[in-house]
Amino acid sequence: MASILAIETSTEACSVAVHCSLGTVSRYAEEPRSHTQLLMPMVESVLSEVGLKANQLDAIGVAIGPGSFTGLRIGFAATQGLAFGLDIPVIPVSSLQVMVATYMRKVTHAQCPSKPGQTLRVMPILDARMGEFNCGCYIIDHNGAIANEFSDRLLTATDAKQWVETLSPEITVGDGAALLVSGTVWSGTLKHIFPDAIDLLDIAVSRYRNNQTVSISAVDLVYLRGADAWQKRKRIRDA
Repeated sequence: MASILAIETSTEACSVAVHCSLGTVSRYAEEPRSHTQLLMPMVESVLSEVGLKANQLDAIGVAIGPGSFTGLRIGFAATQGLAFGLDIPVIPVSSLQVMVATYMRKVTHAQCPSKPGQTLRVMPILDARMGEFNCGCYIIDHNGAIANEFSDRLLTATDAKQWVETLSPEITVGDGAALLVSGTVWSGTLKHIFPDAIDLLDIAVSRYRNNQTVSISAVDLVYLRGADAWQKRKRIRDA
């Protein structure tokens, strides 16, 4: 069984998780502006709990954005140091996809569609400040599989509201309260959830088994730029 570490620092929440033959453990904390102090002690803690040494890791799953510039840089820098030092590959994952997975795990009434062919549309939203929002759109099938229906994108508040209205998701997740204000038809669908490394870990393990890993030198963080752009990503180069 592969030993995989997951690191998620794209929002106010900082979290890590590890999976190996000895078990799966995680740490999670919502302490804004504390990621630098929290991250590496968390990594050391989860490795110690399962009796694993860093040089026994096979890969690292990391959230590459969109999200907080500072938070993403902290998590990515830690991932770079470990991946380069240990000469192991990484599994880059969208922080918005992780947020959807966290919703599916944490919300007790969340139900997958009951029949084949039925889907649940979930839109993760992160407040990017200055009147802009990072938005995604994901589909969950009756097996609980999460698929990206549309590319993650940065939108103005006006365009983001229009996108929500056009796609009519059953659920919105994240910190989009400033967008989906109280009293609007969509405010009741919003679940305030930050992405969690334990859910990033599940995605990373699945991708590792399917040989979907890359060299850390081939990965850039995803910063969505331009209020009128549907999608602008920094390039993820072939390893």
